Amino acid sequence: MMQLYDAMILRVRDLLSGMPMACHSYDEGKAWPENSDFEMIFQKDVAYELGGGRMMSVNLTCVTENEELFAGNLANSAGGEETEGQAPVKEQTSAEEPMAVKDQIVVYGPDLQELQGNVSYARICEILVRGQEEKEGLEESLKSADIKREADLEREADSGRTLKLLQDLDFVKFHVYGKGFMMRTSGQSAREPVRVSKKALQDGITFERMGNTFISHYKKNPNVLAVRVSFITAGAFDYAKLSEEGRIAVEIRNSLSKIQKGLPTECSICDIREICNEVEGLRELHFGKREKKFDARQQVLTERAKLF
Repeated sequence: MMQLYDAMILRVRDLLSGMPMACHSYDEGKAWPENSDFEMIFQKDVAYELGGGRMMSVNLTCVTENEELFAGNLANSAGGEETEGQAPVKEQTSAEEPMAVKDQIVVYGPDLQELQGNVSYARICEILVRGQEEKEGLEESLKSADIKREADLEREADSGRTLKLLQDLDFVKFHVYGKGFMMRTSGQSAREPVRVSKKALQDGITFERMGNTFISHYKKNPNVLAVRVSFITAGAFDYAKLSEEGRIAVEIRNSLSKIQKGLPTECSICDIREICNEVEGLRELHFGKREKKFDARQQVLTERAKLF
């Protein structure tokens, strides 16, 4: 199920490939302090805006169970180049042990203390979650209709848990209240403009510290194994292409919700057919739900036939 975003993560990595970056390891002690609730920053107190006005602004949350996407240093895996002055993230060298997953903050372009005015901006969160246990030989073990019904119910429950996990992780952005870092975000839009206050700059706010704040929130979820938060302010970056990926991410979440509620079984009239064809895993999930409904209907007809 969690391969839904794998292709997207790889496409985004391609967009970022070769760009200079600054990598920071996660340190909860460096997290930027937060307010207890949303902070309104008025124009007179604003130093600059990230993605405000006519500037591009994108936020993207991608969830995966693929540990290989998180193994090692991003600069090595994505072909990027670390900027000078940043300590590289150390990698395991033991051939006997797998490379450990890492929480990272990655900055592409000028940091908050280096910016002089409004810029285009993007924030990407890649989240590694626990994989659901594989049930080997499940189909072969289905010896009776009762066991098959139980397996169907379990698969449906897994699907519901997956949808809830994706929603919970996406909603984290609504509960990050960094002091002097006012995000205006939406659950139905890929935009996320940010106002940065003059006082926050005076107090030393950086993307590294805000990244630690984001990760600390995600790590409260027991299903989360690792998080990589990327901040982008580079002028040469293709924000339009990333915005398209953000649109697809929103459609994936909306489609999962619709699948849970029930959709037509005929592709030609289904309102998610375009995204279903585009994203690996959605079609499998949709058709799995259809098969389950068909099996349930067949069971009802069989039981009725026994009465006559």
